[in-house]
Amino acid sequence: MKSDFNPSGSGQDSDRPKFFSVQRPFTIPSGVVSTSPSVLARMAREVDEIGFLTTKTLSLNPRPGYREPVLHEYHPGCFINAVGLANPGAANFAEAMRSLLPLHAGKPLLVSIMGSDPYEFLECAAILNDIADAFELNLSCPHVKAAGLSVGTDPAMVEKIVGLLCDRLQKPIVPKLSPNIANIMEIAKVCRDAGASGLSLINTVGPGIAVDDYGNPILSNVVGGISGAAVKPIGLKLVRELSSQVDLPIIASGGIASPWDVEAYRRAGACYFAIGSNLAGMTTPQIRDFFRWVASPASTVKAGSKIKKFGSKSGMTRYFRTRVASNKKISSNMFRLELNEGPKCDPGQFFFLRIPEVGEKPFSPMSDLKPVYLIRPVGPFTEKLSTLEEGAEIYFRGPYGKGFQVPDHEDKILVLGGGTGVAPILMAAMKWPENVVRVFLGFSQSLEEWFLSEIQSIAPESTISIDAPGAPGAIFESMERELSATDLGVGGAKIYICGPRDMMKRAGDFFSRFVDPKDVYISREDVMKCGIGLCGSCGTENGLRSCIDGPVFPFSN
Repeated sequence: MKSDFNPSGSGQDSDRPKFFSVQRPFTIPSGVVSTSPSVLARMAREVDEIGFLTTKTLSLNPRPGYREPVLHEYHPGCFINAVGLANPGAANFAEAMRSLLPLHAGKPLLVSIMGSDPYEFLECAAILNDIADAFELNLSCPHVKAAGLSVGTDPAMVEKIVGLLCDRLQKPIVPKLSPNIANIMEIAKVCRDAGASGLSLINTVGPGIAVDDYGNPILSNVVGGISGAAVKPIGLKLVRELSSQVDLPIIASGGIASPWDVEAYRRAGACYFAIGSNLAGMTTPQIRDFFRWVASPASTVKAGSKIKKFGSKSGMTRYFRTRVASNKKISSNMFRLELNEGPKCDPGQFFFLRIPEVGEKPFSPMSDLKPVYLIRPVGPFTEKLSTLEEGAEIYFRGPYGKGFQVPDHEDKILVLGGGTGVAPILMAAMKWPENVVRVFLGFSQSLEEWFLSEIQSIAPESTISIDAPGAPGAIFESMERELSATDLGVGGAKIYICGPRDMMKRAGDFFSRFVDPKDVYISREDVMKCGIGLCGSCGTENGLRSCIDGPVFPFSN
């Protein structure tokens, strides 16, 4: 069914720009999953039911956003987040997006923007104008000062912003409104009268606070916006009320998780449907299948089919408390943190470690029998981790992601690790000793003797290389000496690699001389902030999300 943001009605005059025609009435809302250009492009290609793509909210200048934790599932299907409108800035995003346009099947791009006043909105839009088919105005983020909700509550300010952009850009303008304001009907009518071509309802509710099982606030910003199942009754109420009074097409969001939810919003007056929080924990193929299911007519879908198809993934971000068993330096730039307890995982999977009121970061363990992590202190959080003493409390969640492929009995595996990437490589050697035929490990600093002994107890035949000062890459010289003359049993083997990106690229190219590139696996170390695929910060060059589609990928992927 083809839909068009230009229904007849009193609110649609001849001077108002049409929104755009789309083949399907679905999108993913701003700031969720498809927050990077590459992921936007991949979602356009892979998910037929997505009719138009929506960018993350972009600002005139880059914004770092808030430190992790930025998102938490406080109740099954209910989320709280405070990402802080992190984004690379309008100019950087536009440059990255241009090479990916037009999107698959000509799908339109709704570009979300923010500003503190009308002219900042306009300046931001002008930079993005050549990549945008329409603009969404973020007038509703509940936890960022001097933007979002703080400008979206003032009718005079909203009128100036919408009117100025409609006048100067001559493109469809779609304000995204907040459920938190008492005068939302007045604001909606102001948007209509100023020339808006549609409305986006609703942004997150709140702000609110989520705490862990021990009473500690979770988000680094303490407060955040609430989304998911908890806000569906509010979203339905506001769509119903505003659609009856303001004759503009509406993009509805807020707890849409099934064909029945789509039908409920349609009956309330929505034309288009944005699904966000419910995509938590879904890989890219699962998102494709989910949209295909949710787009089915509600009358044809069997009750309970969502549970059968996609399962229940509640508790995805639940924290558990443990204590530090030991914390020792293994070199001048790395330490070994051992915890008292943790769940089992596969080599290459990862956990988030958290210190309340300090932050959290993801790490792949070296062992899950008694969790061991190899960590380099590079910022405030890891510096704090390096000072924890035996008995100190620490929190973790996970495991997340896909680890290295579990080998069949007859498989031969060669493993290579560099720096902190040695951890999952040693775990592979520990878990699959009968399969691992060679172990290569590289470090930038000399190791303590006790840690060298620990490595050799795990992998007695390992080759360990230490880079000379200012000359990284000693491990490659070792490999080339040992493998160039003969494959030493490597031919036909699977190769597992983890370490710095440049190292993995070089190693992947090297090993592709001996084995099929599809049998070379790399564990990426991308920036991961949520672990459940929602924030999109770990988008790869080819549009996958490392935390949920990986972090282990075939080198040829």
